Amino acid sequence: MPRTATPKIEKPKTPRKPVLSPTKINTYLDCVVKYRYVYVDKIGKFYQKSRSYYSFGTSLHHVLQEFHEGGATHTAEELTTTLDQSWVSAGYETPAQEAEHQEKGREIVAAYHAAHQERAAEKIETVATEKTLNFDMNGFRLTGRVDRIDQHPNGTLEIIDYKSGRWEVTPEEVVASLAMNIYQLILQRNHPDVPVVSTIYSLRSGISATAALTPDALTEFEAEIQALGTEILNRDYHEARPEPKEICETCEFLSLCKRYWRQQEDYSGA
Repeated sequence: MPRTATPKIEKPKTPRKPVLSPTKINTYLDCVVKYRYVYVDKIGKFYQKSRSYYSFGTSLHHVLQEFHEGGATHTAEELTTTLDQSWVSAGYETPAQEAEHQEKGREIVAAYHAAHQERAAEKIETVATEKTLNFDMNGFRLTGRVDRIDQHPNGTLEIIDYKSGRWEVTPEEVVASLAMNIYQLILQRNHPDVPVVSTIYSLRSGISATAALTPDALTEFEAEIQALGTEILNRDYHEARPEPKEICETCEFLSLCKRYWRQQEDYSGA
């Protein structure tokens, strides 16, 4: 008599936790309606266009990632060649504008190479590039992608964030940066036994600034992010209505909001 196959019992899948990143949180803080368009309605791809500063930053990030992942053995000439080969052309208004940025990019990677030689002499080791960090905040996962993490001889972990459009930066600006604080929070919670600091590196000038939240400040910041994350995930976005703000003029969704305002005016005048 044939044996009856034992039915396969599948375990119920655990639903994935929502994910919040510095970009998502900053978008929410800038404009709730924009957050709705991008992350709830998911219509960003129809409105968001390529920008030259995004392409410029992407090109530089790719070169520096390859440099460090290759053991930082490239010459300055090899870095400029890599830049030319991986150059992202999207978003530039004219060929002349693109050529100007590409030449500036070559100067930046050559200067970066020279600065790195001095840093390497201090026996500071790059341990990760373009690394995604994660931390469980109970109701959601907090995540952030860092450009680079270095480890100092004393064990300190340094988060380094490249900025391709800035010329100067101060420690106060590092402390005030939501993204840098999120990176520090995640890395510190994942490595509680070592000091963690944050650095913003201005690629155009080579100027950098480093700072770190105190343990008490980091705990307070964690509580704020916990509360803010809960608010973001539980908000009814269909009740959100666009309101004029300073950031509107550079927003890709301005046409949608203007349409809504015109409809309100027509309704009010009816």
